Amino acid sequence: MTSGPAVASSPRSACQSADLSALKDDQLLSRFFLEREDAAFGVLVERYGPLVYGVCRRILPDSNDAEDAFQATFLVLVRKGGTLRDPRALASWLYGVAYRTARKLKAKAALRTRSERQASEMPTKSDVSEMTYDELQAVLDEEISQLPEKYALPLVLCYLEGKTNAQAAAQLGWPEGSISRRLSRARELLRSRLARRGLALSAALITAVFASTAIAAVSHELLASTTRAATLAASGVSLDEIVSPATAKVVNDVIAGMSATSKFSIPTVVTLASILLIVTTGLWQLGTAAHASNLFNFRRGPNVHGLTTTPVSTPAIGVSATADASCATSCGAPATSCSTAP
Repeated sequence: MTSGPAVASSPRSACQSADLSALKDDQLLSRFFLEREDAAFGVLVERYGPLVYGVCRRILPDSNDAEDAFQATFLVLVRKGGTLRDPRALASWLYGVAYRTARKLKAKAALRTRSERQASEMPTKSDVSEMTYDELQAVLDEEISQLPEKYALPLVLCYLEGKTNAQAAAQLGWPEGSISRRLSRARELLRSRLARRGLALSAALITAVFASTAIAAVSHELLASTTRAATLAASGVSLDEIVSPATAKVVNDVIAGMSATSKFSIPTVVTLASILLIVTTGLWQLGTAAHASNLFNFRRGPNVHGLTTTPVSTPAIGVSATADASCATSCGAPATSCSTAP
């Protein structure tokens, strides 16, 4: 971890920080990225520091590695935060980035203990009773990071950050009932995913595991150094000059992975949309042709002076006689010759 010089806090800066802390995530991001207000980013680091550090500590037992992952997560935010699709989902986004960052740092470790290798393996049903809450929480971290955002976000806010349904709904701008429904669905998805791993956990046990997660305490020094590192990165300083080369590489790897996903997703969506448009157009044209055929394939009445009369339901012989009479009138020939004409 790279720590910057201590920053003396003045009454004015403390007052400014208090004012900023009342702002929402999107407002803080706007102030940082558009107005270059460094204190706004500091508020975000304080707000989500415990969430991010908790994920990092559960994956990286070594505190130094966890602090590197913590800083790397917020440096990814510096690089990608200005393009977030929905800033209200920042908590879930940071949770996912922290998980991926910590896993990458763990994978790059030169030496791993036997217990770390076992923790990364898929547990079996016989292991459930022997697993600690920390081990179960690590498994939940992995599964939550793979859930769709609309289900992961309520879990992160309500279970990991301890917000009420009403508070989470207010932050996201969702109806409170929507939070409850998505939480219920998220728990079911978790149970299903855990069952595939051989972990038969009830909803009550999942809730208990979340409840046992202690709020990770983040030191003032880590918060300050992370804010300073973010400020330097935003001003254009190379990551190698801010953090260790290994941490800088992890930041770049995580960003590259996010960019690759985005590049894959956009063409895929466009291609699928194009295919859907072509198929829909083809079906519409076929449907229109069939519909037109049905419209024009009906028995029309005799044409009188260029007008089509209303169809009349008459016996076939009547229709034939009328047609013969019409033919005789128009051509002056006997009706029988009209009837037998090719």
